[in-house]
Amino acid sequence: MGKVIHSYVIFLLLMSILLFSFETIVALKRILSFELIYHHSPRSPIYNPNLTDSQRFEESLRLSENRFLKLNNVEPTPVGHEITTIRPPIIYYQALYMVFVTIGTGNGSIGYHLDLDTGSYLTWTQCKPCINCYVQNEPYFDPRQSPSFVDVSCSDQNPCPQRYYHCINNRCHYQISYIGGSRTIGTLSKDTFGFHSSHGGHLEFVEGLAFGCSHDTHLTSDHHGYPSGVMALGLSEESFTRQLINHGSQGRFSYCLPPVGSNSISFLRFGSNIVQRGPVQTTPIIPIQGVCFYYITLNDISVGNKRLGFEPRMFARKPNGSGGFYVDSGSFITYLITPAFERVRKELRDYFRHKKLVEVDPQRYKTNLKLCWLFQPSYESLMPSITLHLQGAQMHIMWRELFLIAWTKGIFCFAMLPQDNSSILGAYQQANTRFTFDVLQSQLAFNPENCEHDSQP
Repeated sequence: MGKVIHSYVIFLLLMSILLFSFETIVALKRILSFELIYHHSPRSPIYNPNLTDSQRFEESLRLSENRFLKLNNVEPTPVGHEITTIRPPIIYYQALYMVFVTIGTGNGSIGYHLDLDTGSYLTWTQCKPCINCYVQNEPYFDPRQSPSFVDVSCSDQNPCPQRYYHCINNRCHYQISYIGGSRTIGTLSKDTFGFHSSHGGHLEFVEGLAFGCSHDTHLTSDHHGYPSGVMALGLSEESFTRQLINHGSQGRFSYCLPPVGSNSISFLRFGSNIVQRGPVQTTPIIPIQGVCFYYITLNDISVGNKRLGFEPRMFARKPNGSGGFYVDSGSFITYLITPAFERVRKELRDYFRHKKLVEVDPQRYKTNLKLCWLFQPSYESLMPSITLHLQGAQMHIMWRELFLIAWTKGIFCFAMLPQDNSSILGAYQQANTRFTFDVLQSQLAFNPENCEHDSQP
């Protein structure tokens, strides 16, 4: 009898190991992706067909400038004793890209367009009952209709995660205060999210993802009924970047942005759905306590074949939190800290003066960019590239990702701007390069790619 029991116990143990291994393999093979929806593409719910390409560029530039100016004029603000503001403060803005997900199960499963933000801590959407919600075109999420919905409870033995939440009536509450007066208040919750799959275009469901169920939201920016919230891909524990590690992402997400103005489809990919082709380079991601942006080390810049010789501290992050260089798909163009921008501007002026191109006043052509020239025959053969000398890698930005070509105005302009506090690699300069963020290895990998061919989820 003892042998039978012993054999049965061993059998159950082996079955448990096999089942665990099977579930692990399934998780690793799970393929998740989102279609990236550019705000000014025909696939966007807020697409305006009456805008010209130049108007779309300037609108995207305006949104980007608003984000960056607010982000770098920030003072932490306490909000009382019961609820803690997420720090460092962040802003609400219309991001360049949205993603579509479903939240909930059963009759409570609703599809939402969420702004994609690699600089946010917590994914959130507006929920019933709404104490104060902005008007959105998609239904407010109703937790009572989703049988898989749960609030994140808290106790002395199971406190709310990190320092960004506060326990009230045994539930984790949050308040995200954005620069400029926007805010969202609610409870930390969990539910099932639906993602696109690369197999037949069906949805792949992931259970128990934490998100913010917001019951009181005030936005100071125009939103036209979209988005219905934010998808966070920052470096915090509650962002989807880290939550999806146990659901097949392997701690990796990747995107390849088509050039602005292209109608091609591209995808935000996770885990084994990421394929990197060609020469791949890597540079370390610098984790910073309390900051969820993806900082990397920029040492120097070359214009064409001329290295400018910046001192490394030009782009270093300073003890007061200013400075540094980070990658952000939510910013439309690249910003360089002002002394570096002025040095690059001087080099470009000298370069094009030598090529006999005529510089023009950007204000005359109604653009917010700072440096423009007239076309001349065969100008394409005269255009320089720029190289970012990173830690352990060289990122080459070709001229089509450096300059705005305003065909109707007969000019082209340098698509970077100065900024007093920090430097940032924006989406315009990221086009036609695949970026892969690995939060477990603290590493950014990148390689050239024709992103207009990134059409299969």
